[in-house]
Amino acid sequence: MRIGLNLPQGYFNEFDGWEPVKAWRRILEIAELGAQLGFESLWTGEHVLSKWGGPGSIAFDFYTLATAIAVQVPRVEIGFGVVNSTFHNPALMAKMMATLDVVSGGRVVLGLGAGFKETEALAFGFDYPALKDRLAILAEHFEIVTRMLNHDEAPFSFEGRYARVHEIDNQPRGVRRPRVKIMVAGRGPNVTFRLAAKYADALNLGVEVPEAPEALAAFRRRCEEIGRDPSTIELQAGQNPSIAYRGLKNLYGQRMMLPHERAFADPEVMAKIGTRAEDIAAWRDLGMDELVVAPPGLHNSDETLYELIEDIHAAGVEFPRPDWGEAATTVGRARVGQA
Repeated sequence: MRIGLNLPQGYFNEFDGWEPVKAWRRILEIAELGAQLGFESLWTGEHVLSKWGGPGSIAFDFYTLATAIAVQVPRVEIGFGVVNSTFHNPALMAKMMATLDVVSGGRVVLGLGAGFKETEALAFGFDYPALKDRLAILAEHFEIVTRMLNHDEAPFSFEGRYARVHEIDNQPRGVRRPRVKIMVAGRGPNVTFRLAAKYADALNLGVEVPEAPEALAAFRRRCEEIGRDPSTIELQAGQNPSIAYRGLKNLYGQRMMLPHERAFADPEVMAKIGTRAEDIAAWRDLGMDELVVAPPGLHNSDETLYELIEDIHAAGVEFPRPDWGEAATTVGRARVGQA
Protein backbone atom coordinates (compact mmCIF):
# COMPACT_ATOMS: atom_id res chain seq x y z
CA MET A 1 0.00 0.00 0.00
CA ARG A 2 1.39 3.38 -1.03
CA ILE A 3 1.27 6.23 1.48
CA GLY A 4 0.52 9.79 0.40
CA LEU A 5 0.62 12.95 2.49
CA ASN A 6 -2.15 15.54 2.65
CA LEU A 7 -0.59 18.97 3.10
CA PRO A 8 -2.00 21.60 5.46
CA GLN A 9 -3.38 24.54 3.52
CA GLY A 10 -5.62 26.24 6.06
CA TYR A 11 -8.87 24.31 5.67
CA PHE A 12 -8.63 22.89 9.19
CA ASN A 13 -7.74 26.36 10.52
CA GLU A 14 -4.08 25.40 10.76
CA PHE A 15 -2.78 28.84 9.87
CA ASP A 16 -5.12 31.08 11.84
CA GLY A 17 -3.20 34.23 12.70
CA TRP A 18 -0.11 33.27 10.68
CA GLU A 19 1.64 35.66 8.35
CA PRO A 20 0.79 34.23 4.89
CA VAL A 21 4.34 34.07 3.50
CA LYS A 22 5.53 32.16 6.58
CA ALA A 23 2.58 29.80 6.22
CA TRP A 24 3.49 29.11 2.58
CA ARG A 25 7.13 28.50 3.49
CA ARG A 26 6.01 26.01 6.12
CA ILE A 27 3.83 24.16 3.60
CA LEU A 28 6.81 23.88 1.26
CA GLU A 29 9.03 22.62 4.11
CA ILE A 30 6.48 19.90 4.86
CA ALA A 31 6.24 18.91 1.21
CA GLU A 32 10.02 18.64 0.89
CA LEU A 33 10.37 16.66 4.12
CA GLY A 34 7.50 14.35 3.21
CA ALA A 35 9.10 13.53 -0.12
CA GLN A 36 12.47 12.92 1.54
CA LEU A 37 10.95 10.54 4.06
CA GLY A 38 9.24 8.39 1.44
CA PHE A 39 5.68 9.64 1.04
CA GLU A 40 4.85 8.92 -2.58
CA SER A 41 2.28 11.62 -3.26
CA LEU A 42 1.45 15.09 -1.97
CA TRP A 43 -2.17 16.22 -1.88
CA THR A 44 -4.16 19.44 -1.70
CA GLY A 45 -7.92 19.93 -1.94
CA GLU A 46 -10.20 22.67 -3.12
CA HIS A 47 -11.57 24.52 -0.14
CA VAL A 48 -11.75 28.28 -0.47
CA LEU A 49 -12.71 28.88 3.17
CA SER A 50 -11.42 27.33 6.37
CA LYS A 51 -13.67 24.84 8.13
CA TRP A 52 -14.44 26.86 11.23
CA GLY A 53 -13.87 30.36 9.83
CA GLY A 54 -13.01 33.27 12.06
CA PRO A 55 -10.95 36.46 11.64
CA GLY A 56 -7.45 35.94 10.28
CA SER A 57 -8.30 32.46 9.01
CA ILE A 58 -6.12 31.56 6.00
CA ALA A 59 -7.26 29.19 3.25
CA PHE A 60 -4.80 28.89 0.37
CA ASP A 61 -5.85 28.17 -3.20
CA PHE A 62 -5.07 24.52 -3.88
CA TYR A 63 -4.13 24.81 -7.55
CA THR A 64 -1.55 27.53 -6.97
CA LEU A 65 -0.05 25.61 -4.05
CA ALA A 66 0.14 22.37 -6.03
CA THR A 67 1.79 24.08 -9.00
CA ALA A 68 4.45 25.69 -6.83
CA ILE A 69 5.11 22.40 -5.02
CA ALA A 70 5.32 20.47 -8.29
CA VAL A 71 8.12 22.73 -9.45
CA GLN A 72 10.08 22.58 -6.20
CA VAL A 73 9.54 18.97 -5.09
CA PRO A 74 10.54 16.27 -7.60
CA ARG A 75 9.42 12.66 -8.10
CA VAL A 76 6.28 12.46 -5.96
CA GLU A 77 2.80 12.50 -7.47
CA ILE A 78 0.87 15.77 -7.21
CA GLY A 79 -2.68 14.96 -6.18
CA PHE A 80 -5.84 17.07 -6.34
CA GLY A 81 -8.35 15.70 -3.89
CA VAL A 82 -10.58 17.16 -5.24
CA VAL A 83 -11.51 19.87 -7.75
CA ASN A 84 -14.98 21.28 -7.09
CA SER A 85 -16.63 20.94 -10.50
CA THR A 86 -19.24 23.61 -9.74
CA PHE A 87 -16.46 26.21 -9.53
CA HIS A 88 -14.84 25.50 -12.91
CA ASN A 89 -15.19 25.31 -16.65
CA PRO A 90 -14.22 21.68 -17.40
CA ALA A 91 -12.38 22.38 -20.63
CA LEU A 92 -10.23 25.04 -19.01
CA MET A 93 -9.57 22.74 -16.04
CA ALA A 94 -8.43 20.00 -18.42
CA LYS A 95 -6.11 22.49 -20.12
CA MET A 96 -4.63 23.57 -16.78
CA MET A 97 -4.11 20.02 -15.57
CA ALA A 98 -2.53 18.88 -18.82
CA THR A 99 -0.13 21.82 -18.66
CA LEU A 100 0.77 21.03 -15.05
CA ASP A 101 1.30 17.38 -15.96
CA VAL A 102 3.87 18.52 -18.54
CA VAL A 103 5.52 20.92 -16.10
CA SER A 104 5.73 18.21 -13.43
CA GLY A 105 6.91 15.46 -15.74
CA GLY A 106 3.72 13.39 -15.67
CA ARG A 107 2.89 13.40 -11.95
CA VAL A 108 -0.64 14.84 -11.74
CA VAL A 109 -3.58 12.94 -10.22
CA LEU A 110 -6.78 14.83 -10.96
CA GLY A 111 -9.69 14.22 -8.63
CA LEU A 112 -13.07 15.72 -9.46
CA GLY A 113 -16.02 16.12 -7.12
CA ALA A 114 -19.42 17.79 -6.86
CA GLY A 115 -18.70 20.11 -3.91
CA PHE A 116 -20.49 19.88 -0.60
CA LYS A 117 -20.11 23.21 1.22
CA GLU A 118 -22.81 25.74 0.41
CA THR A 119 -21.03 28.43 2.45
CA GLU A 120 -18.08 28.34 0.04
CA ALA A 121 -20.31 28.70 -3.01
CA LEU A 122 -22.27 31.58 -1.51
CA ALA A 123 -19.15 33.44 -0.35
CA PHE A 124 -17.57 33.29 -3.80
CA GLY A 125 -20.71 33.97 -5.81
CA PHE A 126 -21.28 30.51 -7.27
CA ASP A 127 -24.62 28.78 -7.59
CA TYR A 128 -25.16 25.82 -5.28
CA PRO A 129 -27.64 23.54 -7.04
CA ALA A 130 -29.29 20.54 -5.44
CA LEU A 131 -27.12 17.43 -5.13
CA LYS A 132 -28.83 15.76 -8.09
CA ASP A 133 -27.88 18.69 -10.33
CA ARG A 134 -24.34 18.92 -8.95
CA LEU A 135 -23.81 15.27 -9.78
CA ALA A 136 -25.19 15.83 -13.28
CA ILE A 137 -22.70 18.69 -13.70
CA LEU A 138 -19.93 16.41 -12.47
CA ALA A 139 -20.85 13.70 -14.99
CA GLU A 140 -20.63 16.15 -17.89
CA HIS A 141 -17.28 17.41 -16.60
CA PHE A 142 -15.88 13.88 -16.47
CA GLU A 143 -16.95 13.32 -20.06
CA ILE A 144 -15.21 16.48 -21.28
CA VAL A 145 -12.10 16.27 -19.09
CA THR A 146 -11.30 12.61 -19.77
CA ARG A 147 -11.69 13.02 -23.51
CA MET A 148 -9.57 16.17 -23.57
CA LEU A 149 -6.78 14.39 -21.67
CA ASN A 150 -6.83 11.11 -23.62
CA HIS A 151 -3.84 11.02 -25.95
CA ASP A 152 -5.74 8.98 -28.56
CA GLU A 153 -8.87 11.15 -28.61
CA ALA A 154 -9.71 12.94 -31.87
CA PRO A 155 -11.03 16.51 -31.78
CA PHE A 156 -14.61 16.39 -30.53
CA SER A 157 -17.69 18.41 -29.70
CA PHE A 158 -19.98 17.90 -26.72
CA GLU A 159 -23.25 19.64 -25.97
CA GLY A 160 -24.61 18.98 -22.50
CA ARG A 161 -27.08 20.69 -20.26
CA TYR A 162 -24.36 22.25 -18.12
CA ALA A 163 -21.20 22.23 -20.23
CA ARG A 164 -20.17 22.24 -23.87
CA VAL A 165 -17.14 22.28 -26.15
CA HIS A 166 -16.86 22.62 -29.92
CA GLU A 167 -14.33 20.80 -32.09
CA ILE A 168 -11.78 20.96 -29.32
CA ASP A 169 -8.29 19.58 -29.77
CA ASN A 170 -6.52 19.96 -26.46
CA GLN A 171 -2.77 20.40 -26.74
CA PRO A 172 -0.76 19.56 -24.74
CA ARG A 173 -2.50 16.53 -23.26
CA GLY A 174 0.02 15.88 -20.53
CA VAL A 175 2.82 13.33 -20.21
CA ARG A 176 1.22 10.32 -18.53
CA ARG A 177 -0.41 7.82 -20.89
CA PRO A 178 -3.03 7.03 -21.81
CA ARG A 179 -3.88 10.24 -19.93
CA VAL A 180 -3.47 12.18 -16.70
CA LYS A 181 -4.64 9.89 -13.89
CA ILE A 182 -8.31 10.59 -13.11
CA MET A 183 -9.75 10.05 -9.64
CA VAL A 184 -13.39 9.90 -8.61
CA ALA A 185 -14.04 10.63 -4.94
CA GLY A 186 -17.17 9.92 -2.96
CA ARG A 187 -19.48 7.42 -1.35
CA GLY A 188 -22.65 7.40 -3.44
CA PRO A 189 -23.44 3.92 -4.81
CA ASN A 190 -25.97 5.05 -7.41
CA VAL A 191 -24.17 7.92 -9.14
CA THR A 192 -20.61 8.37 -7.84
CA PHE A 193 -19.66 4.69 -8.12
CA ARG A 194 -21.14 4.53 -11.62
CA LEU A 195 -19.02 7.55 -12.60
CA ALA A 196 -15.98 5.79 -11.14
CA ALA A 197 -16.71 2.62 -13.08
CA LYS A 198 -17.01 4.59 -16.32
CA TYR A 199 -14.27 7.20 -16.02
CA ALA A 200 -11.88 6.57 -13.14
CA ASP A 201 -8.32 5.38 -12.92
CA ALA A 202 -8.66 5.63 -9.12
CA LEU A 203 -11.53 5.74 -6.63
CA ASN A 204 -11.23 7.54 -3.31
CA LEU A 205 -13.75 5.97 -0.95
CA GLY A 206 -15.53 8.63 1.06
CA VAL A 207 -16.31 6.28 3.93
CA GLU A 208 -14.82 5.11 7.20
CA VAL A 209 -13.45 1.59 7.71
CA PRO A 210 -16.66 0.03 9.14
CA GLU A 211 -18.61 1.21 6.08
CA ALA A 212 -16.00 0.16 3.52
CA PRO A 213 -16.92 -3.50 2.83
CA GLU A 214 -20.45 -2.54 1.80
CA ALA A 215 -19.17 0.39 -0.28
CA LEU A 216 -16.60 -1.78 -2.05
CA ALA A 217 -19.22 -4.38 -2.87
CA ALA A 218 -21.47 -1.70 -4.36
CA PHE A 219 -18.60 -0.28 -6.40
CA ARG A 220 -17.75 -3.69 -7.83
CA ARG A 221 -21.37 -4.17 -8.85
CA ARG A 222 -21.25 -0.89 -10.76
CA CYS A 223 -18.16 -2.09 -12.60
CA GLU A 224 -19.88 -5.36 -13.46
CA GLU A 225 -22.85 -3.44 -14.90
CA ILE A 226 -20.67 -2.06 -17.69
CA GLY A 227 -18.27 -4.97 -17.98
CA ARG A 228 -15.27 -3.23 -16.46
CA ASP A 229 -12.77 -5.15 -14.37
CA PRO A 230 -12.72 -3.37 -10.97
CA SER A 231 -9.08 -4.34 -10.52
CA THR A 232 -8.22 -1.82 -13.26
CA ILE A 233 -9.24 0.99 -10.89
CA GLU A 234 -6.95 1.84 -7.99
CA LEU A 235 -8.53 2.14 -4.55
CA GLN A 236 -7.67 4.99 -2.22
CA ALA A 237 -8.71 5.93 1.30
CA GLY A 238 -7.77 8.88 3.47
CA GLN A 239 -7.32 10.23 6.96
CA ASN A 240 -7.57 13.86 7.97
CA PRO A 241 -5.76 15.76 10.70
CA SER A 242 -8.79 16.54 12.83
CA ILE A 243 -9.95 12.97 13.50
CA ALA A 244 -9.39 12.14 17.16
CA TYR A 245 -7.80 8.71 16.88
CA ARG A 246 -7.28 7.10 20.26
CA GLY A 247 -3.79 7.30 21.69
CA LEU A 248 -2.42 10.23 19.69
CA LYS A 249 0.60 11.49 21.60
CA ASN A 250 0.26 15.17 20.87
CA LEU A 251 -2.11 17.28 18.77
CA TYR A 252 0.49 20.05 18.24
CA GLY A 253 -2.19 22.74 18.32
CA GLN A 254 -4.57 21.04 15.88
CA ARG A 255 -8.27 21.68 16.42
CA MET A 256 -10.12 18.36 16.38
CA MET A 257 -13.58 17.64 15.01
CA LEU A 258 -16.46 16.49 17.14
CA PRO A 259 -18.05 13.23 15.87
CA HIS A 260 -20.92 15.05 14.15
CA GLU A 261 -18.57 17.42 12.28
CA ARG A 262 -17.11 14.78 9.93
CA ALA A 263 -18.84 15.37 6.59
CA PHE A 264 -21.06 12.48 5.48
CA ALA A 265 -19.91 10.17 8.30
CA ASP A 266 -22.25 8.53 10.79
CA PRO A 267 -21.53 10.14 14.20
CA GLU A 268 -21.86 6.73 15.84
CA VAL A 269 -19.17 5.36 13.53
CA MET A 270 -16.89 8.30 14.28
CA ALA A 271 -17.45 7.97 18.04
CA LYS A 272 -16.14 4.39 17.91
CA ILE A 273 -12.93 5.19 16.07
CA GLY A 274 -9.85 3.30 17.25
CA THR A 275 -6.15 4.05 17.02
CA ARG A 276 -4.52 5.45 13.92
CA ALA A 277 -2.38 2.32 13.51
CA GLU A 278 -5.51 0.17 13.63
CA ASP A 279 -7.11 2.35 10.96
CA ILE A 280 -4.05 2.10 8.70
CA ALA A 281 -3.90 -1.68 9.10
CA ALA A 282 -7.62 -2.01 8.37
CA TRP A 283 -7.34 -0.07 5.12
CA ARG A 284 -4.37 -2.20 4.11
CA ASP A 285 -6.36 -5.38 4.81
CA LEU A 286 -9.26 -4.05 2.73
CA GLY A 287 -6.96 -3.91 -0.28
CA MET A 288 -6.33 -0.20 -0.67
CA ASP A 289 -3.65 0.70 -3.20
CA GLU A 290 -3.02 4.03 -1.50
CA LEU A 291 -3.76 5.70 1.82
CA VAL A 292 -3.47 9.48 2.02
CA VAL A 293 -2.67 10.51 5.59
CA ALA A 294 -2.70 13.82 7.43
CA PRO A 295 -1.30 13.91 10.96
CA PRO A 296 -2.55 16.57 13.37
CA GLY A 297 -0.54 19.72 13.95
CA LEU A 298 1.82 19.23 11.02
CA HIS A 299 1.86 22.97 10.50
CA ASN A 300 3.52 23.36 13.92
CA SER A 301 5.89 20.40 14.20
CA ASP A 302 7.85 17.90 12.13
CA GLU A 303 7.54 15.52 15.06
CA THR A 304 3.98 14.67 14.08
CA LEU A 305 5.29 13.14 10.83
CA TYR A 306 7.63 10.86 12.71
CA GLU A 307 4.87 9.78 15.08
CA LEU A 308 2.73 8.99 12.04
CA ILE A 309 5.52 6.87 10.56
CA GLU A 310 5.72 4.96 13.84
CA ASP A 311 2.01 4.17 13.48
CA ILE A 312 2.50 3.11 9.86
CA HIS A 313 5.18 0.66 11.01
CA ALA A 314 2.99 -0.50 13.92
CA ALA A 315 0.26 -1.26 11.38
CA GLY A 316 2.65 -3.62 9.59
CA VAL A 317 2.95 -1.45 6.49
CA GLU A 318 6.45 -1.23 5.02
CA PHE A 319 7.44 2.41 4.80
CA PRO A 320 9.07 3.62 2.72
CA ARG A 321 8.46 0.86 0.22
CA PRO A 322 11.62 -0.93 -0.99
CA ASP A 323 11.12 0.26 -4.56
CA TRP A 324 10.76 3.88 -3.46
CA GLY A 325 14.45 4.39 -2.75
CA GLU A 326 16.42 5.40 0.29
CA ALA A 327 14.60 7.70 2.71
CA ALA A 328 16.30 10.67 4.28
CA THR A 329 16.84 8.93 7.60
CA THR A 330 19.22 11.60 8.82
CA VAL A 331 16.60 14.37 8.72
CA GLY A 332 16.31 15.87 12.19
CA ARG A 333 13.10 15.66 14.20
CA ALA A 334 12.76 19.39 14.58
CA ARG A 335 9.80 21.16 16.11
CA VAL A 336 8.85 24.30 14.29
CA GLY A 337 6.27 27.02 14.36
CA GLN A 338 5.66 30.37 12.78
CA ALA A 339 7.87 32.20 15.29
